Amino acid sequence: MIGLTHYRTASTESLTLLDDVTYPQRVHMFPELFKNLKLGLNYVPHRLAEKVLDPALLQELKDTKRGKTAFILAAGNAHFAGINPLSRQSQLTYQYKVLPLSLTQVYAGRIAQQCGATDHIVTDSTACASSLKVMMDVYTLIECYSFERVCVLAVEDAVTNLTAEFFGEAKANLLATHDHAGILPSAFDSKNHSFHIGQGAAFAVFEYRPDTAHAWLEGAYTASEPCTNQMGQLPDGTGFVRAIEGAAEVAGMDAYGIRPVKTHGTGTAMNNQSEKAALEYCLRDFVATSFKPTIGHTMGASGLLETCLLVDSLKTGVVPAIKNRTEEDHVYLSEPAPARDGAILSLAAGMGNVYSAAIFTMGS
Repeated sequence: MIGLTHYRTASTESLTLLDDVTYPQRVHMFPELFKNLKLGLNYVPHRLAEKVLDPALLQELKDTKRGKTAFILAAGNAHFAGINPLSRQSQLTYQYKVLPLSLTQVYAGRIAQQCGATDHIVTDSTACASSLKVMMDVYTLIECYSFERVCVLAVEDAVTNLTAEFFGEAKANLLATHDHAGILPSAFDSKNHSFHIGQGAAFAVFEYRPDTAHAWLEGAYTASEPCTNQMGQLPDGTGFVRAIEGAAEVAGMDAYGIRPVKTHGTGTAMNNQSEKAALEYCLRDFVATSFKPTIGHTMGASGLLETCLLVDSLKTGVVPAIKNRTEEDHVYLSEPAPARDGAILSLAAGMGNVYSAAIFTMGS
């Protein structure tokens, strides 16, 4: 059995207006991370990671190393984006002088030493699915390679000039112009849709056969689909279906036993159709939620971060509603629902045609 024994999360529900970027928009961000950056030594994604890298926990992990220990940095990309300013300067623009430390694998090696995870150190850059995709790696390392502990840091440089311009130009997220139309971020809704970009991070520790755990990782799988547009999705949800069925097979369980679902839930028309089709094909008596309307899309960090947030909520006996839903819905929740016995499904998707699923059960 693989237990989620420790986790820390950082996210924010508050919004900040970026009115000096090419595509003005509201984002979920920690403004204090962008202060005092003129020396070029403080780096925003590193400072964001510090919100979840609890020094006491890191020291405890280092002092209690048990067998082979791995560290995975789920970064979404192989290089953080904040030090690449575009020609248009904005409140997000800053310089960073120690350039090699911005390479994600160099940073991963540094943090791994702090928690004593020195047997296997890797970085994952599977786009927005990254931190859920690595659940497959956690499972493999422990079940197939006899690792006793795997530490995962999920963080991406999401609120930057680069991402604000990319998503704004692609019309993938909500812009300030949507404010006048009264459109709010939501998922699986006929009126409200899409998302704001968000900053967030998570740090989680998985161990083999611990005495207690917040949750148990039962299985995980990452798949793709025969789609000629690597930025898009098949409307029938083929990629999600393959990921769900793969995770259920690894877990040795019937997908019909899944109850709460943490969806990828970006709220785009394409994802609404694709993810909904997959869920209704694979599952039966389930309820679904999405955290992105509440905390924004934290990119590569989102899969693990949102899973931990769902675990937090389930401890209180509740599956949270999807924010800003305008229709009464007892499946794609417009109101909170009581938590019921059953396995937990967490889903994520990423550009480049990647779909990840992980199945958990709650611990004691």
